[in-house]
Amino acid sequence: MTPSKPLLNTEQTAEAIGTSKSWLEHARQKGTGPKYLKIGANVRYRPEDVAAWLEQQARSRIWQFDGEAA
Repeated sequence: MTPSKPLLNTEQTAEAIGTSKSWLEHARQKGTGPKYLKIGANVRYRPEDVAAWLEQQARSRIWQFDGEAA
């Protein structure tokens, strides 16, 4: 199976979402960042998973809590 879009590495993903590589690594360790693939020693991100994660981060007001409707 060949991915429809090239996979992104950590640096490319951090740049795409406007954050630092270390923030993304920390979010990955906490389980709060985008889904990722572990291929041998390499971490890769599918662009569609990054886009889906970004969409989940959208908020309609300042004090919106997890699980609360937007």
